[in-house]
Amino acid sequence: MLLTLPKVKTIILILLSALISISAWSQTIITGRVTDATTGDPLPYVAIRGVNIKLGAITDFDGYYSIETTEPVDSLLTSYMGYTSVRKAVVLNQTQVIDFSLSEAASTLQEFVVRPGGINPAVVIMKRAQKRKKDYNPEKIEFYEYEAYNKVQLAVDNVTENFKRRKIYSAMEPLFDTISSFSDSSAKKVLPVFVSETISDYYFRKFPRRTKEKIKAIKIQGVGVGDESYVSQILGSTFQQYNFYENNLYILDKDFISPMSSTANAYYYFTLRDSVVIDGKSCYQIQVDPKNPMDLVFQGMIWIETKSYALKQLSLEITSEANLNFVEKLKIQQEFEEVEPTYWLPNKTRVLIDIAELTNNTVGMIGLYYNSTKNTKINALHELPFYEEKVEVADNSFDRSEEYWDTARHERITEEDRRVYQMVDSLKNQPMIKSYIDIVEIAVEGHIPKGKIDIGPWYYLLGYNNLEGLRTRIGFRTSPKFHKDFQFRGYGAYGFGDEQFKYGAFADYVFSRTKWSKAGIFIKNDVELIGLTDEDVGTSALYDAFALLGTDQLNRSFTKKIWAEKELVKGYTQRVNLTHKTYEFEPIGDFNFGYYETSGDTTSSVRSNFDITSINLRGRFSRKEQFIYRRTSRYSLGNLKAPVLSLDYTRGFDNILGGDFTFDKVGAELWQYNSLGNLGMFEYTIKAYKTFGEAPYPALYIMRGNQSIFSSSLSYNLMDFFEFAADQYVSADYEHQFNGLIMNRIPLAKRLKWRSFVNTKAVYGTMSEANRALMPLNKPSITNPSFFKNGIPYVEVGYGIENIFRFIRVDFIHRLTYLDEEHPNAQPFGIKFNAVLRF
Repeated sequence: MLLTLPKVKTIILILLSALISISAWSQTIITGRVTDATTGDPLPYVAIRGVNIKLGAITDFDGYYSIETTEPVDSLLTSYMGYTSVRKAVVLNQTQVIDFSLSEAASTLQEFVVRPGGINPAVVIMKRAQKRKKDYNPEKIEFYEYEAYNKVQLAVDNVTENFKRRKIYSAMEPLFDTISSFSDSSAKKVLPVFVSETISDYYFRKFPRRTKEKIKAIKIQGVGVGDESYVSQILGSTFQQYNFYENNLYILDKDFISPMSSTANAYYYFTLRDSVVIDGKSCYQIQVDPKNPMDLVFQGMIWIETKSYALKQLSLEITSEANLNFVEKLKIQQEFEEVEPTYWLPNKTRVLIDIAELTNNTVGMIGLYYNSTKNTKINALHELPFYEEKVEVADNSFDRSEEYWDTARHERITEEDRRVYQMVDSLKNQPMIKSYIDIVEIAVEGHIPKGKIDIGPWYYLLGYNNLEGLRTRIGFRTSPKFHKDFQFRGYGAYGFGDEQFKYGAFADYVFSRTKWSKAGIFIKNDVELIGLTDEDVGTSALYDAFALLGTDQLNRSFTKKIWAEKELVKGYTQRVNLTHKTYEFEPIGDFNFGYYETSGDTTSSVRSNFDITSINLRGRFSRKEQFIYRRTSRYSLGNLKAPVLSLDYTRGFDNILGGDFTFDKVGAELWQYNSLGNLGMFEYTIKAYKTFGEAPYPALYIMRGNQSIFSSSLSYNLMDFFEFAADQYVSADYEHQFNGLIMNRIPLAKRLKWRSFVNTKAVYGTMSEANRALMPLNKPSITNPSFFKNGIPYVEVGYGIENIFRFIRVDFIHRLTYLDEEHPNAQPFGIKFNAVLRF
C-alpha cells in the first residue's frame, strides 16, 4: 500500500498528538504557599527542592511557589534560614497543592572561624554592594512618584491570666478565632481590633527635599477609633518608609544598623548561601547574622543582584535578644523593582511587629503592615508649591464604594479579609467594649465626651497650693462635632483657703492646615508659679496640674491675650502675641515680693503689684519637620535631620493699657534631637536671652529649680526654686543616650537590658544695676533672688541608668558650682528618679 503525502501528514499529526498527550499525562504540577507556623506570615524566598533530583523553586514575596516537571519526584524539602526544614510527599503525574507551615528553629549562633589568608566571598559581595549603594538609593532620584496601596491590621494575640479574670474578657472571648494572616496554627486564636486600607499617590523630590502624599481612598474599621481624619494621616506611605540603603533605619524611636551600612562589617557576619534567579535576575543569597545579638541590628537574608550589586529582595528581623522593650518580634520584608535602568525602588513591603503584654493585666498585640506600589514614574517634575501640604486627604476618601475598592486594590480581597472587617465591627459594637473604650479615652484624653462638648480635664478637678489651700476646678471644650476649625475652652476654679473664684476662657480658629494659619484669644484670672508661665511652658498637663504643690513662690495673675501664627514659608512659622498681664503678690510663708516704685530710691514706697503690656514676635525655623493635625492643633513628629532655631523678641510698653514698664527682650534657642547611629541618640538645647530696660524680676528670667525627688529635663535638678534670677543669660543642656552601646557589653546589665546615659546642664546670667536698683535688697522682709557672680556659671553633670524594670530611670547628679555658705541648701550630689517608657 502506497502512502500519499496527505496520509503521511495525518499520521505525523496523530503521532505528535499522542506524544503531547503522553507528556501532559506524565507531568507533575505543584503549587502552594509557605507560611510561618506561629504568625501565619508568608515566607518569601524560601528554597524548595525536589529530593534526590535537580528540581527547585523559590517562593515569591507573598510566599507562593509553583513547580512543573516530568521528572519522577517523590517529595519536596524546604530550606530557609532560622526555620526547621519540612519534607512533604508528592503524588506523581498529578496537579496538586502542597502548602508548608514552617516553625522557627532553636536559636543558635553560628561560630565563624576566620583563618589566615581566607576570603569570605559574602564579605566581598557586600563590600561591592555597599560601595555602589549610593547609585541605587531612592534618595538619589531627582523626582519619582507612584500609586501606593497600604493595609494595616492589628489584633490581640496573647491574653494574660490576670486579664482573663476581668469582666471585659467575657465579652471578647467569643470573638477570638483563627486568622491565617496572623497565625497559621489551628490552635492559635486572635482577635482583630483594627483594619485599614488606603490608596494614595506618593511623590518625592530630591532638592530641596520634599515628599507629598495624596490619600484618595480610606477604609477604616477599628475599636476606639473616634477621629478618623486624624488616624488617616498616619496610615499611608509617608510614615512607613524603610530605606536599607541608608546607614541606619529609624524604627520605634531607635536607630538600627542596616546590613548595607558602610560600617556593617563591624556588626554583621555575612555568609553566601546560594545563587538564585528571581524575576529573571541572577542574585546572590546572603545570610545576615549579628556579631552581638543585643545590638540594634538585623538577622535574616538578603538577595543582591549579581550584575549591578543592587538589593533585589530582603527578609530581615530584629532578634529577640536586642535591647528593645515589649517587642517580641519585628520582621521586615521588601521586594525591589528596577523601574528604569539603575533606578531601583521597593514595590512590595511587609512588616510584622509582635508586641508583648506590657503588664500582667494587659494583652499582647500583633500588627501587620503591607504596602505595594505601581504606576511608578521617574523624574516627573512638580514645582515646590505642589509639596506644601505634606499629607492631603481627599474630601471623598471615606465615601468610596465597594465597587471602587474592588477595582482599586492592587490585589483581590480575600474572604478572610472580609471576615476580619466583620470581626472588628462586631467587637466595637459590644456594649461592654464600648464602655471600656470610653473609660480608656477619658483616662488618656482627660475629658469626658458629651456630644458637641467634652468635660474636663479630670486631673485638674482637685488640687492644693499654699496660696489657695484646697482647690477645685471644672472645665470643658467644644468638640469637632461643634466645629472642626473652631474650638472654645473654658474653666472655673475655686480656692477654699482664699475663698476666691478663678476662671479662664480660650478660643482659637484654624484658617488653613495646608499653609498652617491659626489665631486665638484668651482671658485668664488664676494663680501661677513665678517663672512657670501658663501656655508657653511646654510641659505636660499633669506636670502643670501638680506644679503649684508645696511652694510659696506664687502670684495671682490676670492675663488677656490675642495671638496669631502662620507658616510663612515651608519650615518657618511666625507667631505674634499681644498681651496685657497683671501681677498681684501677697506674703505666702517665707516669700514676700516687692519692688521700689522709683528705681534706686530707697525712700520710695515698695509695691507688690504691676502690669505688663507687650507685643511678642516669635519665629521658628525647622527643616524637614513632619506634623499631623488633630482638632485645631498640629503636633510635631520630631525632626531628626536638622536643628530647630527659634528667635524671640518682646517689647514692653508703659502707659498703654496700664503697662508700667518699657523694655525690650531678645532671645534665641537652638534645639536638636538626633542620632549617631550605633553610638546612640543625643539632644541639646542652647539658649541666649537679654533684656534691655527695667522690669521687676518676675517679668525677667528666673532659672527653674527642682526640689522634688523626680528628675526633669526642663529644670536644673539640684538648683533650688527661685535660687537665681537674671536679665540676661546663656544656657546649654546636653544629654546622650547610649541605647545599650555600653551596657550590652556588661554581663549582668546585658541580661537586664539596662541602658546608660550622661548629661550636663550649665547656665550663667547677670542682673544689670538698673534692675537691681528696683529690688529692696536692704529690707529683710522682702524676698530677693540670688545672682550669678564672678563669671561663674551654675553647672551640674549627671549620669545614670534607665530601662530598669523597663521604665524606671535613675539619675546620679553632681552640682559643681555655688556650694559656698551663700547657698546653704545646696547639695553637691543627688539621686533622682523618673518614669520613662521607651521601646
